[in-house]
Formats: sequence, structure tokens, C-alpha cells
Amino acid sequence: MKIFLHTFGCKANQYDTELLRARMERAGGVSVEDSRHADLCLVNSCSVTAAADKECRQFVRRLLRDNPRARVVVTGCYATHSPEELRSLSPKVEVYSNKEKDNLPACVGFELKPEVFGLSRYPTRARAFVKIQDGCRAPCRYCIIPTVRSEAWSKPVGHVLKEVETLAREGHGEIVLTGIRLGLYKGELGGKKGTLGLVGLLKELVRLPGEFRLRLSSLEVTEVSDDLLKLAASTEKICRHFHVPLQSGDDKVLKDMGRWYKYSVFEERVRRIRERLPDAAVTSDVLVGYPTETDAAFRNTLERVEELRLSGLHVFRYSSRPGTPAAELKPLPPAVLRARAAQLLALADRLRGEFRRRFVGTTRRALAEPSGAGWTDNYLRVSLPPGSPVGRLVPVRVGSEEPSGVSDENP
Repeated sequence: MKIFLHTFGCKANQYDTELLRARMERAGGVSVEDSRHADLCLVNSCSVTAAADKECRQFVRRLLRDNPRARVVVTGCYATHSPEELRSLSPKVEVYSNKEKDNLPACVGFELKPEVFGLSRYPTRARAFVKIQDGCRAPCRYCIIPTVRSEAWSKPVGHVLKEVETLAREGHGEIVLTGIRLGLYKGELGGKKGTLGLVGLLKELVRLPGEFRLRLSSLEVTEVSDDLLKLAASTEKICRHFHVPLQSGDDKVLKDMGRWYKYSVFEERVRRIRERLPDAAVTSDVLVGYPTETDAAFRNTLERVEELRLSGLHVFRYSSRPGTPAAELKPLPPAVLRARAAQLLALADRLRGEFRRRFVGTTRRALAEPSGAGWTDNYLRVSLPPGSPVGRLVPVRVGSEEPSGVSDENP
């Protein structure tokens, strides 16, 4: 059976797709890059925003149009949250929730061989993702994810160690540890030995042989502990890059959002990161246009992002999600959201440039990608020397300009 797979959304979703691919290929499936040549088209969906839902629907319609003979299967968060919306596109669309995802290969006709836990290679990327945790029970009033990924799960420590060691041995010089709430990882050691948290797991991982490094995908600010920073400062195997969502720089908006910290907590953690790791990149997420965000509240966010000197920013416009408490609030005009997002993005560009200028002329190691560019440990995009082996870490002199073109991968 020829299979075409497409992923929307987060790194956890991307890992899930690659695991489905590996399991189906072991059972005789053949991956194809063109959906028109597939017998089965499988879409792993995202539902973090209304725009993500719409993009998925458009993509499914295109699959139905381009290859009317193929089975079209949708799984993931949108499939879990709004299965009937997807089924309404066509009687041909088959929908499987996140809970059903593990059994999906058997459901679509593959006779599975004895399972080998995890991935042994990542054929589509220089870096490899390893999902070590799933589930979220955060009280954020705007977010749909806790209702579609509510069950907390952590991969056993031994499975993580084996998977990372195998991927590193197969030529992946960077392993990205990912999860829905990565900082809540608590993996079983096996037998009656108890569990390890994220820092304990990292201590085991950095002892593994081989030339590779670990990148943490995202941590909530209350999960960036002093023990984590101490460990990161002690080894080159952990990237100098912390992605920590802020969401708003205004305390009232944070409270309205259901976030569980004040801006002062975020500021203190960023200061601690820089004390321990002065060369670290600190990037963040900001959600603009929450229904209770006034002009003054937005100015607080703008001013505080600048004060923090963040080195990168993902800016999201608020999107009402049915079923969340925030959906009952009156949304702000779309023009206000667009204007505020534009201001933040302009500031983010300036701050990213300032961070880069600190390192111009220095040499850092970067992961070599097929494009001839790569990412340094502290999240700088750099050009690579000709002939750099893909998937390996190579020393690179940081230039004043970011390489042109689209990145193969986003850390």
C-alpha cells in the first residue's frame, strides 16, 4: 500500500506522524511524496487556532479532489475536537481521535509486526524529534488542547535512552525532546525503582556516547528550574536555547487568561537563565488580542518584551475556540489584532538582529542541513562550509546576515 502523510502543528504531532510512518512501512507500506500516487492519505491535524482548523479542511478538500480513489484518513487534535466537521467534508473522510491514533495502522488494514518502541531514524530531517511526554491539564482559558490531549503520559526512561542513542548513532546530530508539557515529564525507571523527572532524564541522556546535542522544545516558566540551568551550564550536550511562553506582559491579562504566574516570575527566570548561560537564546510565545487586553495592557506587553531583550518571538493572534471559557467573551476587532501583531513582529525582528550582532565573528557549532545552512545551539541561522555532512555538528563562523531562503527545519 502506498501511503502519503502530512502533518499540521507541533513537534509532538510531527513525531507521531513519523512513528505512524515507521510502523506502516515495517508492515509493508511504501511512503510517497505525491498524494496523487497514494492509496492512503493520512493527515495528522492541529486545532490550536481556528486558522489551523481551516487550513486542515482546505488540505483535505484538495486531497479528495486530487486523488478521488484514495482513502483519506484524518487524526490528531482537530479530529478529536471536531470530528463531525471533518466528516461533513465527504463521506470518504475517515476520522480517528488522538486516543485511537496508536491503533490507526491496524484500523486502515496493516497487519502489524511485533512493535519496536520508538524511532530508529528520521528520514525526512537532519534533526530528530523524540516525544517523551503527552497531555496537558493547564488552566488556560483560551486553549482547547487540554480537552484533546488531557491524559498525562511520560515515556519510560529506558525507552527514551534507547531511542536517543539509536538516533544519534544513525547520524542525527541533534535530538529535540518534545511534549505537550515537557517540564511535567516523569518517566518510570522500571521495576520498583521509581521515576525520573526531566532533569534526572537529562542527566542520563548526556552520559550517552556519541557526538550529539539535545534541544528542549518548550518549557513553561515555572518548569525552568535552577537545577535544569545548572545542568545545562555544565555540558555542551544541551543547547543554549530556552523557549518559554510568556503570552502576555500584563498581569491582569495573564490572570484573565488563566495563566498561573505574574510577569515578575517570568522576568526573574529570564534573568536566572542569563546569569547561568550568558550566551543562551531566550525565545517566547505571545498571544495578542485576548478579549480583555486593553490598549494599556498591550503596551505593557510591548514594553516588557523589549525590556527582556528576547532573542526570538512567535506571535499569535487570539482565536476563539468553542468549548473554552474565553469563547464566551466578546472578541476584539480583527483590525486591532492585526495591528498589535504587526507591532510585536517588528519588535521581534529588531531584537533578533540585536541578539545576532552579539555573536558576529564568533565560532559556534551548527547542525548541517541539506540546504547548506544550519542552526547553532543558541538559535542562530548560519551558512555552512561547502561539503558539510548533513546531520552532523560542524564549527561555523557567525556572519552578520542570516542566510537567505527558507529553513529546512525550525528548532
